[in-house]
Amino acid sequence: MTHRETVMAIRMSSALGKAVSVVVALILLIPLALLSTLVSERVSMRESAYKEVAQGWGGRQTLGAPMLVIPVTVISDGGEPITRDWYVLPESFDLTANIVVQDDRRAVGIYEVPVFVTKIHATADFMAGKQIARLLAAMPSAQLHTENARMAMYLNDPRGLREILVTENDLVSGTLEATGGKDAPMLVGPVRPDVDLKVGNQRFAFTMELAGLRSATFLPLAHSTRASISGNWAHPGFTQGFLPVERRVAQRHFDARWRILDLNTGYGSSWFEGQTSFVKLLDSEFGVNLVQPVDLYQRIERAVKYGGLFIGLSLLALFLWEQLARKRLHPIQYGLMGLALSVFYLLLLALSEHVGFNVAYTTAAIALCVLLGTYLTGVFDSYSAGLSATGIFAALYALLYLLVTSEDYALLVGSLSLFGMLAAAMILTRKLDWYKTGEPAQV
Repeated sequence: MTHRETVMAIRMSSALGKAVSVVVALILLIPLALLSTLVSERVSMRESAYKEVAQGWGGRQTLGAPMLVIPVTVISDGGEPITRDWYVLPESFDLTANIVVQDDRRAVGIYEVPVFVTKIHATADFMAGKQIARLLAAMPSAQLHTENARMAMYLNDPRGLREILVTENDLVSGTLEATGGKDAPMLVGPVRPDVDLKVGNQRFAFTMELAGLRSATFLPLAHSTRASISGNWAHPGFTQGFLPVERRVAQRHFDARWRILDLNTGYGSSWFEGQTSFVKLLDSEFGVNLVQPVDLYQRIERAVKYGGLFIGLSLLALFLWEQLARKRLHPIQYGLMGLALSVFYLLLLALSEHVGFNVAYTTAAIALCVLLGTYLTGVFDSYSAGLSATGIFAALYALLYLLVTSEDYALLVGSLSLFGMLAAAMILTRKLDWYKTGEPAQV
């Protein structure tokens, strides 16, 4: 065989080897896809843990202002009497709540669930006489059954109710009882028979201790609602419903205040049963979500999403090194290093559930960099090559850490870093004759 034929054969063999290497790199995406599924399964298991804790402690909590519910009989268009509930909201609802997240978290297996107890002080002032006068002016034939009137207060998860103490009561006879209600769970009590709702003002004030997890929200079911909520959580979320007019977050503590009018809500200060859906009422809820800004599984899921890119960059760096060092690598060697890069994410997931994300990431990254550095020391038969490779991989995974932990600048950092690495690869290989990369090299 002539020298030219030998060179052509080597080039074809090298090209075939590189093609196999590309196929190996693509195959390595399969473990990442499987790992993404595993992360979703672990998230589902954590959600099951939250549900299990909620069964015995109380889940997301939403409390509505007290409402008067008065049966009213009207004559239909067909001349038949129809009795429907008429909901009357208080003139004002003043609320103060302090959310205390417990230091002792509830654990289900390896999953820890933060829980809270909120202490609520609230006052509702009714001027039902004005609402009744307006109703009778608009519907003179309406007959109000005030003797069957009741007060109702929405509470979505009564399992978390620890205590309720009525401090002022111009309305309710006896104690409040939990009931499923027609539309939603309610705390209900009959109106006292000696109360004349058509005249005067009535007040209902109470204190409540309510346990739950993840969020504490309230419904502004009043002509005017004022609320002040504080708590010991470093990352409160105020994104749903109405935003606070004032808020302060500092040193793992927050304070927020709301002022809401019925003009803002769109459902007015009274309505008949069926005129306003309960979904619409829930759309107006306000309060606090106990946000975990970037939690364990969010970080791991983000790392896995970047996994394909970082495995590709790692193998690209290895390929460039191979060409610049004139030392050929076998596709099996690419495959082994690619598998090591994939196993990093599985190791990260397994360790994070026990020692936390930061410690797990540091441990897994150090183990990966040392393994690859040791392997490449033997492959290139050079300690300097192994140390250099360790440094390069350490820099890559330090960058990955910044991307998965950054809340606001991940896209910017990732874009600039990717551009920088691409620019470095182009500059380092700008004088490389790619047509000669398949010629005989050091073996």
